[in-house]
Formats: sequence, structure tokens, C-alpha cells
Amino acid sequence: MTQIQRADPVQQRRTAVVIVIAILALIAIFFAARHWLLTAAQDTNAVQFVAAVKRMVGACVILMALCLLLLGRHLLLRGRRIVRDRRYPANDARPLRDTPVREGDEAVRIGNASRLTGLVACLCGAAVALAGWFWVASLG
Repeated sequence: MTQIQRADPVQQRRTAVVIVIAILALIAIFFAARHWLLTAAQDTNAVQFVAAVKRMVGACVILMALCLLLLGRHLLLRGRRIVRDRRYPANDARPLRDTPVREGDEAVRIGNASRLTGLVACLCGAAVALAGWFWVASLG
């Protein structure tokens, strides 16, 4: 019989709240950026507007790279815990849904896949940061 690690209701509520806050923040940022672009296009000359847009693009690239690096870090740490415990989900994990427990070599494979995916995400984050740096530098 397969062991099931039950979902953590506190973690489910916390995740739902974070997602709702993120959605509201993104909607606010979208409208603020739209308003800023319209105002800046009307109130500044072309050179100042291009410089301001370049700064905004640079900030967006930095945020994209940061998101990839944070995701990669999370996956690397999660994979390390799974391999260490030889159990998926790891002993201290609080899953969002009921999850069948995997132990032994099967758990180690899942942990190693998580670590590999984390490494790829970190490398992609570094590549985005580097490409963004050169792209923004070439605009000016």
C-alpha cells in the first residue's frame, strides 16, 4: 500500500494569498507602467524617452534573471533535501496537495532531476542577465 503525505492546509491558504497578492500587484504595475509610458511619451523629448525606456527594459531583464535564479536555487535546495532524506517529498516538506511518498532510489532520481532542473534554471538566469546586459548596452 502506498503511503500518502497529506496536504498542508496552512500552506495551501498561504499560497493562495500570495498568488492573489501577486496578481493584484501585477495588474497595478501594468496600469502604472502604461500610464507612465503615455505620460513620458507626451512630456519628454525623444532622447529622454528612449533613455527612460532603456532603464525600464534593463529593470525588467534584471527581474527576469532574478526570478530564474531564485527558482533555480529553490530547485537545487529541494533536490538536495530529497536526496539527503532519500524520500520524496522530503521529510520537512509541506505539500500543497496529497502526494504519494517515494523512497529509496526512486526518490533519489526525483531529487537529482530537481537538482539538474535547478542548475539549468540558474544557467538560464545567468544567460538572461548577460544577454540583457549586452542588449541594453547596444541600445545606446
